[in-house]
Amino acid sequence: MEISNGASAKLSIAKYVGVPVLLTAIGFVTFNGVFFYNEAGFATHVRTIFGEEKVVDDVGYATKWFGRATAWKKALSVQSVLTEALAIDDSSDNDSLGATIEAFPIVFLGNVDAKVESSARFRLPAGEQFLKIAQEYRNPENFIKTALVPAIKETLQATASLMSADDFYAGARSEFAAEFENQLNDGLYLIKRKEVRGPRGHQPSQTAILQAGTEQGSFGDNNASQFVTEKVMDNKGIPVRKQQQFRKYGVEVVEARITNVDPNPQYKQRMVKVQQALAELAVARQNRLKEEEEKLLVTARGEKEVEARRQETLRDQIERTTQAETEKQLARINAEREKGRAEIEKQTAELLRDKAAITADATKITADAEAYARKAVIEADGALQPKLDALISINKVWAEAAAQAPVPGVMMGGSGTGTSASRQDEIGQLMGILATKAARDLSLDMKVKE
Repeated sequence: MEISNGASAKLSIAKYVGVPVLLTAIGFVTFNGVFFYNEAGFATHVRTIFGEEKVVDDVGYATKWFGRATAWKKALSVQSVLTEALAIDDSSDNDSLGATIEAFPIVFLGNVDAKVESSARFRLPAGEQFLKIAQEYRNPENFIKTALVPAIKETLQATASLMSADDFYAGARSEFAAEFENQLNDGLYLIKRKEVRGPRGHQPSQTAILQAGTEQGSFGDNNASQFVTEKVMDNKGIPVRKQQQFRKYGVEVVEARITNVDPNPQYKQRMVKVQQALAELAVARQNRLKEEEEKLLVTARGEKEVEARRQETLRDQIERTTQAETEKQLARINAEREKGRAEIEKQTAELLRDKAAITADATKITADAEAYARKAVIEADGALQPKLDALISINKVWAEAAAQAPVPGVMMGGSGTGTSASRQDEIGQLMGILATKAARDLSLDMKVKE
């Protein structure tokens, strides 16, 4: 009895406890089947059990009446990365927020393949256009895989067909990214490839015939073929485009970016060689510029030395010219001074000459007067006084000579005084003869004229 009573008590307790829990579970299931919560930034495609289909884009709870509700993010992102980055990124997902996939392979002009890392973001429309997308693709994964990813791949390859890898790495990165976004938004360009023949530069000369010498003419036609890609234009000159399929549903391209382009290993090796060649070219160019600068420096130094010598020569020339001009001026001054001195001397000489002439005239007059006086005196007394003076002088000389005449110590002769008297007589006679001769030579007239 005790056991049965305990079992019944437990059943009673379980009955009272299980009913609320069951009701709570039923209510929860019923609520989740009827209602759902739409997050911000999402648009939900709802299909009810009553056959109703609608789009809910308001934030909050909405009814789905035990139907299906597929959430779509209003903005979808598609990002492509290299395999290594994709393997490292464990947080990558493929849900309605977007997709992160492996980088797309492309081929540039010139058959250089590469892998492109890109990022594109799309904004979904609202209303009936979104409902068409949801009906067509059913879920965001299908829309990304079958609409957006193929469009991105096609657009990347179409953009790569517009340029070569050399052009891309030579500075056309921004142009590549701009063309990618432009074609992803407005449609792909229709392009055509054609062959263009033109001159390839310097025409080589043929040198195979030795007998022809060095002038053998040109070799070949110097033309080369080149394949170029051009956009197809309509009759108005506007490029013809292929519209993107997702654009028909009103999907907008928010942004499109090219984050990286990884070429094949062969092209990387070529780029290394090109970089080395460019580095060597830059070094050679810098060396050439250095040589030119050194040449200019040498030229400048030579011009400086030449100018210094020219200035020194010019200075010496100026100094010599100045000195010569100074000497010329001094010579002129000296000449003028000598001229002035000569003028003064000339004037002085003229004065002296005039004075001498006056003196000579005066002397002449005086001499004439004296001559006239002497003449008058002479004419008056027959020049008696001069004659007398001359006679006295002559007699004086003879007297002195007679006084000094030698007298012999022994006189031979007569006796007594007779001998000395005769000697004195002889001297007296001699003196008289000389006096007479002198008087005759002077033509002396002793008579006094009246």
